[in-house]
Amino acid sequence: MMKLATIILAAGKGTRMKSNKPKVIFKLAEKPLVKRVVETAKTINSETIAVVVGYKKEEVMSVLDDSIKFVEQKEQNGTGHAVMVTEKIFQNFKGNIFILCGDVPLLRAKTLQKMLEFHTKNKASCTVLTAIMENPAKYGRIIRNTNGDVEKIVEFKDATNEQKNIKEINTGIYCFDAESLFASLKKINNKNNQNEYYLTDTLEILNKENKLVTSSLLDDLNEATGVNSQKQLAELEMSHYNRIKNYWLENGVQIENPASVIIGENVHIKKDVFIEANVIIKGNSTIENGVRIGANSIIKNSIIKENSILKGFNIVDSINVEAFSKLDYFQSEI
Repeated sequence: MMKLATIILAAGKGTRMKSNKPKVIFKLAEKPLVKRVVETAKTINSETIAVVVGYKKEEVMSVLDDSIKFVEQKEQNGTGHAVMVTEKIFQNFKGNIFILCGDVPLLRAKTLQKMLEFHTKNKASCTVLTAIMENPAKYGRIIRNTNGDVEKIVEFKDATNEQKNIKEINTGIYCFDAESLFASLKKINNKNNQNEYYLTDTLEILNKENKLVTSSLLDDLNEATGVNSQKQLAELEMSHYNRIKNYWLENGVQIENPASVIIGENVHIKKDVFIEANVIIKGNSTIENGVRIGANSIIKNSIIKENSILKGFNIVDSINVEAFSKLDYFQSEI
């Protein structure tokens, strides 16, 4: 089996966040954006994970563990340049490298695994994760050749009017053969409207060398949605929580007014649980069979054992509530 590594681009400031903090350390559902991306890279068994840092690099590095290799991009000269600065780390690496974005937190490991399988099966030099959008806005457009493979990606600002009508877009997520990646990066330039080194230019170079550039189509656009503003962060967090609630609604849990309820990703809920409105359940919590959780309750890092009743306005933090217990209104522990 070929070796696998991941490069995560996390050097930007994120000016639209209107904050002095680096964008990638903002939290979605209590976890920094970049940490979510790193965890996904670990889930797919990346041997090496390199995070490209820049703006307030110490703050970004502080939210990640010591297993990460950090590389500084001192000047923001485009995505191609951001990957170039990692070359020394991968000098002797033979295998495939994913390139991910530190501000795209909801990408699933299974999406990357599917992409890697397709990439490996077809012996591609590069596989791009693409998506279809009815309103592609300012995303880069996918240009295909006569074989139906990816010929190149045209950035919106460099696209013709005809190219802007294309609905298939680049998500900014790639899987490269390492050797092809760094060899093609040496051949790109910054002769474009942004005067930047585009990573996307490598695809056209690979095509000219008769190397295969293929694609994998994304099903859920939320997975490739980046965070560029506080509003987008809030919307994406809501989408994340909705996905979790929908899972439990389809697995034997009844939720009153789901829009008002928050359930964390590490929560486990068994069957025949009833959750009233305005409930928050977070941390490593387990709600066992037949539990009823009253309105306006908060549960964190706790186990609520079977057939217990929380009448409402209960705060349960790091407590085990025994089976068949009953917590009265505002009662926090037995």
